[in-house]
Amino acid sequence: MYTIQKKTVTRLVTTGMAVALLASPISSVLPGPGNVAAAASAVDKSSHSLKPIWTKTLGDPSKINPQTTLIKNNLYYTVGKKYIAFDALAGKTRWAYPAAAVSQTVTDGQSVWFTDATGRLIKLNAATGKLQWKVKTQSQPGKKESYVNLSLHEADGVIYVGDAYGLTAYNASNGKVKWKLKGSAHGYKLLQTGKILVATTVIDGALTTSGLQGIDAQSGKVKWKQTDGDHQDILFSNDKSFYTRDVTEGIDAGYAANIDEMNLTNGKIMATRSYIPVDFVEDQSASDVVSDGEYFYVIEKYDETQKKAVVSRFPAASRSKAEPDQTYKFEAGVAEWSLGDAGIVYVRLDNGKLLTLDTNSGRTLASAQYKGTPLPTLIGQDVIVVQHGGQISGVKKAAASQ
Repeated sequence: MYTIQKKTVTRLVTTGMAVALLASPISSVLPGPGNVAAAASAVDKSSHSLKPIWTKTLGDPSKINPQTTLIKNNLYYTVGKKYIAFDALAGKTRWAYPAAAVSQTVTDGQSVWFTDATGRLIKLNAATGKLQWKVKTQSQPGKKESYVNLSLHEADGVIYVGDAYGLTAYNASNGKVKWKLKGSAHGYKLLQTGKILVATTVIDGALTTSGLQGIDAQSGKVKWKQTDGDHQDILFSNDKSFYTRDVTEGIDAGYAANIDEMNLTNGKIMATRSYIPVDFVEDQSASDVVSDGEYFYVIEKYDETQKKAVVSRFPAASRSKAEPDQTYKFEAGVAEWSLGDAGIVYVRLDNGKLLTLDTNSGRTLASAQYKGTPLPTLIGQDVIVVQHGGQISGVKKAAASQ
Protein backbone atom coordinates (compact mmCIF):
# COMPACT_ATOMS: atom_id res chain seq x y z
CA MET A 1 0.00 0.00 0.00
CA TYR A 2 1.17 3.51 -0.74
CA THR A 3 0.59 6.80 1.04
CA ILE A 4 -0.99 9.28 -1.36
CA GLN A 5 0.82 12.54 -2.06
CA LYS A 6 -0.60 13.75 -5.39
CA LYS A 7 -1.58 10.75 -7.50
CA THR A 8 -0.87 7.19 -6.47
CA VAL A 9 -1.44 4.07 -8.54
CA THR A 10 -3.04 1.85 -5.91
CA ARG A 11 -3.49 -0.94 -8.44
CA LEU A 12 0.23 -1.75 -8.20
CA VAL A 13 -0.39 -2.96 -4.68
CA THR A 14 -2.69 -5.68 -5.82
CA THR A 15 -0.97 -6.70 -9.02
CA GLY A 16 2.47 -7.11 -7.51
CA MET A 17 1.56 -10.59 -6.21
CA ALA A 18 0.93 -13.77 -8.17
CA VAL A 19 -0.36 -17.04 -6.76
CA ALA A 20 0.63 -19.46 -9.52
CA LEU A 21 3.00 -19.93 -12.45
CA LEU A 22 2.67 -20.26 -16.20
CA ALA A 23 2.28 -23.77 -17.51
CA SER A 24 5.36 -24.02 -19.74
CA PRO A 25 8.66 -22.30 -20.60
CA ILE A 26 9.49 -19.55 -23.04
CA SER A 27 9.78 -20.76 -26.63
CA SER A 28 11.02 -17.76 -28.61
CA VAL A 29 11.85 -14.06 -28.52
CA LEU A 30 10.70 -12.02 -31.49
CA PRO A 31 10.63 -8.35 -32.55
CA GLY A 32 7.12 -6.94 -32.61
CA PRO A 33 5.25 -4.81 -35.16
CA GLY A 34 3.81 -1.38 -34.44
CA ASN A 35 0.16 -0.83 -33.50
CA VAL A 36 -0.64 2.88 -33.69
CA ALA A 37 1.20 5.98 -34.89
CA ALA A 38 1.48 8.84 -32.38
CA ALA A 39 3.96 10.97 -30.44
CA ALA A 40 7.51 9.83 -29.71
CA SER A 41 8.29 8.14 -26.40
CA ALA A 42 11.10 8.77 -23.94
CA VAL A 43 12.13 5.12 -23.96
CA ASP A 44 15.14 3.63 -25.73
CA LYS A 45 13.74 1.52 -28.59
CA SER A 46 17.02 0.27 -29.97
CA SER A 47 18.20 -2.30 -27.44
CA HIS A 48 15.17 -3.59 -25.55
CA SER A 49 14.64 -7.35 -25.40
CA LEU A 50 12.38 -9.69 -23.47
CA LYS A 51 15.03 -12.40 -23.45
CA PRO A 52 15.63 -13.61 -19.86
CA ILE A 53 18.87 -12.69 -18.12
CA TRP A 54 18.31 -15.62 -15.74
CA THR A 55 15.84 -18.46 -15.21
CA LYS A 56 15.24 -20.40 -12.01
CA THR A 57 13.38 -23.70 -11.73
CA LEU A 58 11.09 -23.91 -8.70
CA GLY A 59 9.69 -27.40 -9.24
CA ASP A 60 6.73 -29.26 -10.68
CA PRO A 61 4.12 -26.58 -11.52
CA SER A 62 1.31 -28.91 -10.42
CA LYS A 63 2.80 -29.16 -6.92
CA ILE A 64 3.88 -25.58 -6.18
CA ASN A 65 1.76 -22.58 -5.24
CA PRO A 66 4.14 -19.71 -4.54
CA GLN A 67 3.15 -16.31 -3.20
CA THR A 68 5.31 -13.97 -5.27
CA THR A 69 5.99 -10.27 -4.70
CA LEU A 70 8.52 -8.04 -6.50
CA ILE A 71 9.55 -4.86 -4.68
CA LYS A 72 12.13 -2.76 -6.53
CA ASN A 73 14.59 -5.55 -7.54
CA ASN A 74 13.81 -7.82 -4.59
CA LEU A 75 11.66 -10.89 -5.24
CA TYR A 76 9.94 -12.70 -2.35
CA TYR A 77 8.31 -16.09 -2.89
CA THR A 78 7.42 -19.35 -1.17
CA VAL A 79 8.05 -22.91 -2.33
CA GLY A 80 6.82 -25.60 0.04
CA LYS A 81 7.52 -24.38 3.56
CA LYS A 82 10.38 -22.05 2.66
CA TYR A 83 10.06 -18.27 2.27
CA ILE A 84 12.81 -16.92 0.00
CA ALA A 85 14.30 -13.47 -0.64
CA PHE A 86 15.80 -13.34 -4.13
CA ASP A 87 17.85 -10.70 -5.98
CA ALA A 88 15.83 -10.46 -9.20
CA LEU A 89 18.46 -8.41 -11.04
CA ALA A 90 21.40 -10.70 -10.24
CA GLY A 91 19.34 -13.90 -10.21
CA LYS A 92 20.64 -15.02 -6.80
CA THR A 93 19.01 -16.10 -3.54
CA ARG A 94 19.75 -13.67 -0.70
CA TRP A 95 18.33 -15.62 2.25
CA ALA A 96 15.54 -18.04 3.25
CA TYR A 97 13.24 -18.39 6.28
CA PRO A 98 11.27 -21.51 7.35
CA ALA A 99 7.66 -20.44 6.69
CA ALA A 100 5.01 -20.77 3.96
CA ALA A 101 3.71 -17.33 2.99
CA VAL A 102 0.03 -17.06 2.08
CA SER A 103 0.05 -13.32 1.42
CA GLN A 104 1.99 -10.81 -0.58
CA THR A 105 5.06 -9.28 1.06
CA VAL A 106 5.15 -5.67 2.25
CA THR A 107 8.20 -3.69 3.28
CA ASP A 108 9.38 -0.32 4.55
CA GLY A 109 12.87 -0.95 3.15
CA GLN A 110 14.31 -2.12 6.45
CA SER A 111 11.92 -4.98 7.29
CA VAL A 112 9.49 -7.28 5.49
CA TRP A 113 6.12 -8.57 6.68
CA PHE A 114 3.93 -11.45 5.49
CA THR A 115 1.31 -13.85 6.84
CA ASP A 116 1.96 -17.60 6.79
CA ALA A 117 -0.17 -20.73 6.46
CA THR A 118 -0.44 -21.15 10.25
CA GLY A 119 -2.05 -17.71 10.68
CA ARG A 120 0.96 -15.73 11.90
CA LEU A 121 1.97 -12.20 10.91
CA ILE A 122 5.76 -12.34 10.64
CA LYS A 123 8.34 -9.54 10.55
CA LEU A 124 11.88 -10.22 9.27
CA ASN A 125 14.97 -8.09 8.77
CA ALA A 126 14.98 -7.29 5.03
CA ALA A 127 18.76 -7.55 4.70
CA THR A 128 19.38 -10.76 6.68
CA GLY A 129 16.03 -12.58 7.03
CA LYS A 130 16.42 -12.62 10.82
CA LEU A 131 13.14 -12.90 12.76
CA GLN A 132 12.13 -9.65 14.49
CA TRP A 133 8.71 -10.73 15.78
CA LYS A 134 5.70 -12.91 14.98
CA VAL A 135 2.11 -12.70 16.25
CA LYS A 136 -1.10 -14.67 15.71
CA THR A 137 -3.72 -13.07 13.44
CA GLN A 138 -7.34 -12.62 14.52
CA SER A 139 -8.51 -15.46 12.25
CA GLN A 140 -6.89 -18.78 13.15
CA PRO A 141 -7.20 -21.88 10.91
CA GLY A 142 -8.59 -25.16 12.19
CA LYS A 143 -6.75 -28.47 12.19
CA LYS A 144 -5.49 -29.49 8.73
CA GLU A 145 -6.60 -26.08 7.40
CA SER A 146 -4.45 -23.27 6.02
CA TYR A 147 -4.90 -19.63 7.00
CA VAL A 148 -6.50 -17.51 4.26
CA ASN A 149 -5.25 -13.95 3.81
CA LEU A 150 -7.37 -11.47 1.83
CA SER A 151 -5.02 -8.50 1.94
CA LEU A 152 -1.80 -7.22 3.51
CA HIS A 153 -0.63 -3.60 3.34
CA GLU A 154 1.85 -1.29 5.08
CA ALA A 155 1.61 2.47 5.54
CA ASP A 156 2.86 5.00 8.09
CA GLY A 157 4.19 2.40 10.53
CA VAL A 158 1.03 0.27 10.45
CA ILE A 159 0.44 -3.20 8.97
CA TYR A 160 -3.14 -3.83 7.81
CA VAL A 161 -4.30 -7.46 7.64
CA GLY A 162 -7.57 -8.43 5.95
CA ASP A 163 -8.88 -11.95 6.58
CA ALA A 164 -12.00 -13.86 7.62
CA TYR A 165 -12.16 -11.87 10.87
CA GLY A 166 -12.23 -8.51 9.12
CA LEU A 167 -9.54 -5.81 9.08
CA THR A 168 -6.86 -5.50 11.79
CA ALA A 169 -4.23 -2.79 12.18
CA TYR A 170 -0.94 -3.84 13.81
CA ASN A 171 1.88 -1.61 15.03
CA ALA A 172 4.70 -2.34 12.58
CA SER A 173 7.43 -1.94 15.19
CA ASN A 174 6.17 -4.45 17.77
CA GLY A 175 3.16 -6.32 16.31
CA LYS A 176 0.67 -5.01 18.86
CA VAL A 177 -2.91 -4.53 17.70
CA LYS A 178 -3.85 -0.84 17.24
CA TRP A 179 -7.46 -1.56 16.31
CA LYS A 180 -9.62 -4.22 14.72
CA LEU A 181 -12.79 -4.02 12.66
CA LYS A 182 -14.86 -7.19 12.60
CA GLY A 183 -16.71 -8.09 9.40
CA SER A 184 -16.39 -10.47 6.46
CA ALA A 185 -13.87 -9.80 3.69
CA HIS A 186 -12.82 -6.32 4.77
CA GLY A 187 -9.86 -4.74 3.07
CA TYR A 188 -9.53 -6.84 -0.06
CA LYS A 189 -8.10 -3.69 -1.64
CA LEU A 190 -6.91 -0.72 0.38
CA LEU A 191 -6.07 2.90 -0.34
CA GLN A 192 -4.20 4.92 2.30
CA THR A 193 -4.82 8.65 1.94
CA GLY A 194 -3.44 10.07 5.17
CA LYS A 195 -6.35 10.17 7.63
CA ILE A 196 -8.80 8.04 5.64
CA LEU A 197 -8.32 4.38 4.76
CA VAL A 198 -10.57 3.31 1.87
CA ALA A 199 -11.33 -0.40 1.78
CA THR A 200 -13.39 -2.56 -0.56
CA THR A 201 -15.66 -5.08 1.12
CA VAL A 202 -17.97 -7.86 -0.06
CA ILE A 203 -21.74 -7.29 0.10
CA ASP A 204 -23.83 -10.46 0.12
CA GLY A 205 -27.38 -10.30 -1.19
CA ALA A 206 -29.40 -11.39 -4.20
CA LEU A 207 -26.18 -10.59 -6.07
CA THR A 208 -22.73 -10.49 -4.49
CA THR A 209 -21.21 -7.04 -5.05
CA SER A 210 -18.35 -4.94 -3.70
CA GLY A 211 -18.90 -1.84 -1.59
CA LEU A 212 -16.53 0.74 -0.14
CA GLN A 213 -15.84 1.96 3.38
CA GLY A 214 -13.98 5.01 4.58
CA ILE A 215 -12.14 4.12 7.81
CA ASP A 216 -10.32 6.42 10.21
CA ALA A 217 -6.72 5.21 9.94
CA GLN A 218 -5.96 6.05 13.58
CA SER A 219 -9.02 4.62 15.34
CA GLY A 220 -10.43 2.07 12.89
CA LYS A 221 -13.89 3.66 13.06
CA VAL A 222 -15.99 3.55 9.91
CA LYS A 223 -16.63 7.13 8.76
CA TRP A 224 -18.77 6.33 5.71
CA LYS A 225 -20.09 3.48 3.55
CA GLN A 226 -20.79 3.43 -0.18
CA THR A 227 -22.98 0.55 -1.35
CA ASP A 228 -24.38 2.08 -4.54
CA GLY A 229 -22.95 0.08 -7.45
CA ASP A 230 -20.27 -2.60 -7.59
CA HIS A 231 -16.87 -1.06 -6.92
CA GLN A 232 -14.24 -3.80 -7.08
CA ASP A 233 -11.16 -1.71 -7.82
CA ILE A 234 -9.63 1.55 -6.59
CA LEU A 235 -7.74 3.17 -9.46
CA PHE A 236 -5.98 6.22 -7.98
CA SER A 237 -6.47 9.21 -5.71
CA ASN A 238 -5.58 12.86 -5.29
CA ASP A 239 -5.86 14.95 -2.12
CA LYS A 240 -9.65 15.30 -2.12
CA SER A 241 -11.11 12.45 -4.16
CA PHE A 242 -10.44 8.97 -5.50
CA TYR A 243 -11.44 7.09 -8.64
CA THR A 244 -13.03 3.65 -8.74
CA ARG A 245 -14.68 1.59 -11.48
CA ASP A 246 -18.33 0.63 -11.08
CA VAL A 247 -18.71 -2.76 -12.80
CA THR A 248 -22.50 -2.96 -12.38
CA GLU A 249 -23.77 -4.60 -15.56
CA GLY A 250 -27.12 -4.39 -17.30
CA ILE A 251 -28.88 -2.94 -20.30
CA ASP A 252 -29.40 0.37 -18.49
CA ALA A 253 -25.67 0.82 -17.81
CA GLY A 254 -25.05 1.75 -21.45
CA TYR A 255 -21.25 1.98 -21.27
CA ALA A 256 -18.44 -0.52 -21.01
CA ALA A 257 -16.44 1.61 -18.55
CA ASN A 258 -18.10 3.65 -15.81
CA ILE A 259 -15.58 5.35 -13.51
CA ASP A 260 -16.81 7.15 -10.39
CA GLU A 261 -14.97 10.04 -8.73
CA MET A 262 -15.72 9.89 -5.00
CA ASN A 263 -15.22 12.30 -2.14
CA LEU A 264 -12.62 10.99 0.33
CA THR A 265 -14.31 12.72 3.28
CA ASN A 266 -17.83 11.33 2.91
CA GLY A 267 -17.68 8.68 0.14
CA LYS A 268 -20.27 10.42 -2.02
CA ILE A 269 -20.08 10.10 -5.81
CA MET A 270 -18.99 13.48 -7.20
CA ALA A 271 -19.03 12.57 -10.89
CA THR A 272 -19.19 9.57 -13.21
CA ARG A 273 -17.15 9.27 -16.38
CA SER A 274 -18.43 6.79 -18.93
CA TYR A 275 -16.46 5.55 -21.93
CA ILE A 276 -17.14 3.24 -24.91
CA PRO A 277 -20.92 3.06 -25.44
CA VAL A 278 -22.42 -0.41 -25.87
CA ASP A 279 -25.91 -1.82 -26.54
CA PHE A 280 -25.70 -4.68 -24.05
CA VAL A 281 -23.04 -4.44 -21.36
CA GLU A 282 -23.24 -8.16 -20.65
CA ASP A 283 -22.11 -8.94 -24.20
CA GLN A 284 -19.70 -6.12 -24.97
CA SER A 285 -18.34 -4.88 -21.65
CA ALA A 286 -14.75 -3.96 -20.89
CA SER A 287 -12.92 -6.73 -19.06
CA ASP A 288 -10.82 -4.32 -16.98
CA VAL A 289 -9.78 -0.69 -16.42
CA VAL A 290 -6.21 0.23 -15.43
CA SER A 291 -4.94 3.69 -14.54
CA ASP A 292 -1.56 5.33 -13.89
CA GLY A 293 -3.21 8.54 -12.66
CA GLU A 294 -2.71 10.26 -16.01
CA TYR A 295 -4.74 7.93 -18.23
CA PHE A 296 -7.50 5.34 -18.02
CA TYR A 297 -6.78 2.24 -20.12
CA VAL A 298 -10.03 0.44 -20.93
CA ILE A 299 -9.39 -3.20 -21.83
CA GLU A 300 -12.25 -4.39 -24.01
CA LYS A 301 -13.37 -7.97 -24.36
CA TYR A 302 -12.06 -9.94 -27.32
CA ASP A 303 -14.25 -9.49 -30.41
CA GLU A 304 -14.89 -12.97 -31.81
CA THR A 305 -16.40 -11.58 -35.01
CA GLN A 306 -13.49 -9.29 -35.94
CA LYS A 307 -10.88 -11.51 -34.28
CA LYS A 308 -9.22 -8.70 -32.34
CA ALA A 309 -8.92 -7.16 -28.91
CA VAL A 310 -8.85 -3.40 -28.37
CA VAL A 311 -7.46 -1.32 -25.51
CA SER A 312 -8.56 2.34 -25.50
CA ARG A 313 -6.72 5.15 -23.70
CA PHE A 314 -8.49 8.16 -22.19
CA PRO A 315 -6.76 11.09 -20.42
CA ALA A 316 -7.88 11.07 -16.79
CA ALA A 317 -9.04 14.66 -17.18
CA SER A 318 -11.13 13.95 -20.28
CA ARG A 319 -14.89 14.51 -20.22
CA SER A 320 -17.41 11.71 -19.92
CA LYS A 321 -18.36 10.04 -23.22
CA ALA A 322 -15.18 11.33 -24.89
CA GLU A 323 -13.41 9.47 -27.68
CA PRO A 324 -10.10 7.75 -26.81
CA ASP A 325 -6.87 9.57 -27.67
CA GLN A 326 -5.20 6.22 -28.49
CA THR A 327 -6.30 2.70 -29.32
CA TYR A 328 -4.21 -0.47 -29.41
CA LYS A 329 -5.26 -3.62 -31.27
CA PHE A 330 -4.14 -7.20 -30.58
CA GLU A 331 -4.71 -10.56 -32.25
CA ALA A 332 -5.76 -12.23 -28.97
CA GLY A 333 -7.55 -11.22 -25.79
CA VAL A 334 -5.63 -9.09 -23.29
CA ALA A 335 -5.13 -11.05 -20.05
CA GLU A 336 -3.02 -8.43 -18.26
CA TRP A 337 -1.96 -4.79 -18.69
CA SER A 338 1.01 -4.06 -16.38
CA LEU A 339 2.18 -0.46 -16.04
CA GLY A 340 5.89 0.29 -16.43
CA ASP A 341 7.73 3.63 -16.71
CA ALA A 342 7.59 6.49 -19.23
CA GLY A 343 4.47 5.25 -20.99
CA ILE A 344 5.65 1.63 -21.22
CA VAL A 345 3.27 -1.26 -20.49
CA TYR A 346 3.84 -5.01 -20.46
CA VAL A 347 0.92 -6.81 -22.11
CA ARG A 348 0.06 -10.48 -21.64
CA LEU A 349 -2.23 -11.97 -24.30
CA ASP A 350 -4.45 -15.03 -23.99
CA ASN A 351 -2.33 -16.82 -26.61
CA GLY A 352 0.71 -16.72 -24.30
CA LYS A 353 2.51 -13.78 -25.93
CA LEU A 354 4.21 -11.15 -23.75
CA LEU A 355 4.66 -7.69 -25.33
CA THR A 356 6.45 -4.50 -24.36
CA LEU A 357 4.35 -1.65 -25.73
CA ASP A 358 5.15 2.07 -25.96
CA THR A 359 1.71 3.57 -25.35
CA ASN A 360 2.71 7.00 -26.72
CA SER A 361 3.93 5.83 -30.13
CA GLY A 362 1.87 2.64 -30.18
CA ARG A 363 4.98 0.68 -31.11
CA THR A 364 5.64 -2.83 -29.86
CA LEU A 365 9.25 -2.74 -28.66
CA ALA A 366 9.63 -6.47 -28.08
CA SER A 367 7.62 -9.65 -27.77
CA ALA A 368 8.16 -13.12 -26.41
CA GLN A 369 6.02 -16.18 -27.02
CA TYR A 370 5.14 -18.43 -24.08
CA LYS A 371 3.12 -21.64 -23.98
CA GLY A 372 0.36 -22.16 -21.49
CA THR A 373 -2.07 -19.92 -19.63
CA PRO A 374 -0.73 -16.37 -19.10
CA LEU A 375 -0.44 -15.26 -15.45
CA PRO A 376 0.86 -12.06 -13.82
CA THR A 377 4.16 -10.51 -14.83
CA LEU A 378 5.79 -8.61 -11.95
CA ILE A 379 7.24 -5.14 -12.58
CA GLY A 380 10.27 -4.04 -10.55
CA GLN A 381 12.72 -1.15 -10.57
CA ASP A 382 15.19 -2.44 -13.19
CA VAL A 383 13.78 -5.87 -13.93
CA ILE A 384 10.50 -7.64 -14.60
CA VAL A 385 9.83 -11.21 -13.47
CA VAL A 386 8.06 -13.55 -15.89
CA GLN A 387 6.48 -16.70 -14.44
CA HIS A 388 6.18 -19.77 -16.64
CA GLY A 389 5.74 -23.45 -15.88
CA GLY A 390 7.78 -24.37 -12.83
CA GLN A 391 10.20 -21.53 -13.57
CA ILE A 392 10.64 -17.81 -12.99
CA SER A 393 12.72 -15.62 -15.30
CA GLY A 394 14.20 -12.15 -14.92
CA VAL A 395 14.05 -9.72 -17.83
CA LYS A 396 15.67 -6.27 -17.93
CA LYS A 397 13.24 -3.39 -18.26
CA ALA A 398 13.27 -0.98 -21.18
CA ALA A 399 15.73 1.81 -20.34
CA ALA A 400 14.66 5.46 -20.45
CA SER A 401 16.49 7.61 -23.00
CA GLN A 402 18.91 10.21 -21.75
